[in-house]
Amino acid sequence: MLQLLRTNPGLAISFVLLGGGALVSALVGFIMARSGASLRPIYWFAGFFALVVVPQLVGHFYVALRTTKAEAPRTAALEQLGSSGDADSLKAAAKILFGPDANAPLTTDARQMFGDAFANAGFARFAVLPNGDTVLLARFKGSLAAEKAWIEYLRTTGLNQLKGTGDSQRGYVVTRPVGDRAYVLHFGNMVGVWTGKDDAAIRERMVAGGFEIPRRAPLNASTPAVTANAPATKSAPKNPLSPGLIGVGIALYAFVVALYFFKGAAWAGMSPAKPDVARFAATELAARLEAVNTLDVPFHIERGASPNEFFATWRYADAKWVDLARARGMKRTFRIRLMLDEKHGTVRATDYVASFDWSAGRGGAEVEWKTGLGIVFFQYEHQRVFGLQLDEQGRFKPELSYAYTFNVNEMKSPLITAVNRAGWNWRPTVWQGPTWLRWLTE
Repeated sequence: MLQLLRTNPGLAISFVLLGGGALVSALVGFIMARSGASLRPIYWFAGFFALVVVPQLVGHFYVALRTTKAEAPRTAALEQLGSSGDADSLKAAAKILFGPDANAPLTTDARQMFGDAFANAGFARFAVLPNGDTVLLARFKGSLAAEKAWIEYLRTTGLNQLKGTGDSQRGYVVTRPVGDRAYVLHFGNMVGVWTGKDDAAIRERMVAGGFEIPRRAPLNASTPAVTANAPATKSAPKNPLSPGLIGVGIALYAFVVALYFFKGAAWAGMSPAKPDVARFAATELAARLEAVNTLDVPFHIERGASPNEFFATWRYADAKWVDLARARGMKRTFRIRLMLDEKHGTVRATDYVASFDWSAGRGGAEVEWKTGLGIVFFQYEHQRVFGLQLDEQGRFKPELSYAYTFNVNEMKSPLITAVNRAGWNWRPTVWQGPTWLRWLTE
């Protein structure tokens, strides 16, 4: 397993993401539990994160196993050439790696040939072919070591100073001073260097050795047929799934993710009505909500455009101050749009967040504006700004600092309690779409 992780960075990254997501979920869940908040959002996030990361983990693991299986003959051949086996075994190994015209005695150990580029390779063989082509193959312990060797080889040989094209993913192709072409490729835990009279010769030599040519390789577009004498087992494994089937699978997966995201988010934040409580009329519930304005709370309720629409807005104080010879200001807005559905006894809530920061001075002006909507499950924010404060008319105030604290639970908890005790359900929504789409958003 450790070798699979070394040779497949994608698999290693997937494991890191999975572990990191689990750690973050545990830490945030602990904080939310300490504050008395519901852990439903954590369960939802963990499920959504797993729905995104686990398929990638499975896919990378599948690719890693296929690649390892496909490279097994190649790895065995490299090890065979590095040993003192019998002539027939060495001949067979040379043909597997370099093509049917390869001659084992014409292959040499390349670990000391190009400075320190391949000094740390487990195996490195350089072959000269009868038609003048050359092939160099080196295998390392991991993908990172192979990529470093790829860079060091280009630097040591000076090929990186020539007008070549490509990168470590597609390979690097260049015309050498002697007039032929060279293609240097880093793939998995291996580095390959092929030279030939032109790109077609390099492609043919790679296919003869059973190597898969990257789809976006900077070689010319001609693709030779597999050499007749090349063993069929060396060819790169083909994808057993058709493009159409893959497309259907991706579309189905995207639908499942979207369905889970919307319905799961609504489930994570919903709060059902109190049992055995008669449902109040919408007018009575509206009166209870507006009664919040008579209390000493950091938010207020206001009516919207329709009789059943209300907005709960946190009372942020706008801050304006002068700091280090620059005038600065900030404005924060957090609103909850409440739609009362008397037919279903449900209050649908959507959160709106916006921030506006500005500064101006001798160096010019800067403006930053952000906005978003959805469901905010948990947020606690405290900020303090320092400087000479300004009032609404731009006059200086004696205060030298400004601080605010925002806790979304202070705003939502009383609203949810009032709604539930009125016999209504509290149902958050990512966005309040049309009625016919509620099967997806709720």
